[in-house]
Amino acid sequence: MTTLNTKDLQKIIREAVGTVLDGKVGQMAKAVVSEAAVLMPRSFILKGDVSSPTTKENHEKLYNSYVTSHNKISAKLDSVPKTDADNPNDSEFRRLKIDETHNMNGVKFHELLFTNTGDLNSEIRADSIPFMRLSRDWGTFDQWQLDFRACGMASREGWAVCYFDPFKQRYFNTFVEGHTLHLSLMAIPVLVLDTWHHAWFLDFPGEKLEYLNRSMREINWNVVEMRMLIAEMAKLHQLYSVQAVVSNEKETSVGLPQSSPPVEVLGGRIL
Repeated sequence: MTTLNTKDLQKIIREAVGTVLDGKVGQMAKAVVSEAAVLMPRSFILKGDVSSPTTKENHEKLYNSYVTSHNKISAKLDSVPKTDADNPNDSEFRRLKIDETHNMNGVKFHELLFTNTGDLNSEIRADSIPFMRLSRDWGTFDQWQLDFRACGMASREGWAVCYFDPFKQRYFNTFVEGHTLHLSLMAIPVLVLDTWHHAWFLDFPGEKLEYLNRSMREINWNVVEMRMLIAEMAKLHQLYSVQAVVSNEKETSVGLPQSSPPVEVLGGRIL
């Protein structure tokens, strides 16, 4: 196996990027694309007995609508002047930013949901990582179950979420209202259940508790375990240990024109 040093790797990257940007597609992209980020919908086979075929079909339609809406909103953000943000009481830029996050999170939550539920052979072993981690953080696995289900019951329109917190290095349960409210900073979701009314009321009218019970019996614990391993191996807790080196020698400029970015770049070079 050949080992590349940093200079060799940078050269390869420069050549690859240059090749792409020299082409017609690259030239068009540089002229058109600024902030827009395009999401591509994925295909899922929705299994499980909890949701009826109608509910599953509606879930897929809703998921695709979030993808479509996000892409339209992201493109619109390229044409909105940043000065539009000056008045947060009436700002198209602000509205688009809020809707961008709402729709992107809608995509994320549904992709997590589609892969961590619907296991007709769901089982959890006492020697598995999910069982051991959740028992550790709640005292018993049953206590975790009751807490997670309570979060699902407490959620009005949103999601029940079990997540890994890099700051505390442990797992927590919470509920998210909509797609954006009440999720802890840097929370890494390992298990989500849909608690919007459209997810359960058609199949379990007035019986949200039964919907949650049935859904928890179809959790794909293999998926949850892989997510836990990825979350823990990421070692994101190290972000909190970074210390700043402060210098008081540099003068701080004030009164910059509105069109000028606030940060000055010195001696940098883009590959």
